[in-house]
Amino acid sequence: MASYFVYNNKISILQDQGEQQGNEIEGQKEEITQIDTSTKEGLASALKQSGEAEDFESFAKYLKIVFQNQWDKEVELGKVESEIYMNVTTKYFDAGNIDEALRISTIVYNEVPQGWRFRYLRIRCLEKFGRDAFNANDLIMAEDYAMKILQMMFRPEGADLLADIYIKKAEADIQKGDKAAALNNINYIWDYEISQDRRDKLTELKDSLSK
Repeated sequence: MASYFVYNNKISILQDQGEQQGNEIEGQKEEITQIDTSTKEGLASALKQSGEAEDFESFAKYLKIVFQNQWDKEVELGKVESEIYMNVTTKYFDAGNIDEALRISTIVYNEVPQGWRFRYLRIRCLEKFGRDAFNANDLIMAEDYAMKILQMMFRPEGADLLADIYIKKAEADIQKGDKAAALNNINYIWDYEISQDRRDKLTELKDSLSK
């Protein structure tokens, strides 16, 4: 089975060597090639090998080099990143293993926050968990997930989830007859850029409090 290690920006590929002529020891590991990650071609190979091996700590470090060198627009590098992203999305997110998809996307995001693919996957995972919490009426946890998205960047997934949370809070306050609390919750979310249907709902609630 092949394995590899990193030294001085190079991946050394190692392969188990079986019985050899002469007195070579069975199972001895022999370095057969090196990939220089100071080149675009080397980085493409490094990204592909580490991604396919699901060594996402290494994958993230190589992707960071891509962005540091401003090579993120290079077609071949983008193609490899996209392939690994799609593999992770299909194997984990689409299959319902959101925990693993979030773990992987967080590893890559923490190292390369400017990389949009794994950042978007992380946002989708956080939104899924946030929606699950919202549907279970756990508004505290739902808000935590919404804010994690918005702390990364403004995204409608986070803003609309947060709007739904505060609309639900305001509606509960109105049912209890606590107009002051309802207005506070409406005002909290009011200035966020949210979808039109949520804006219409907030306006409707606010107008009802003025009657």
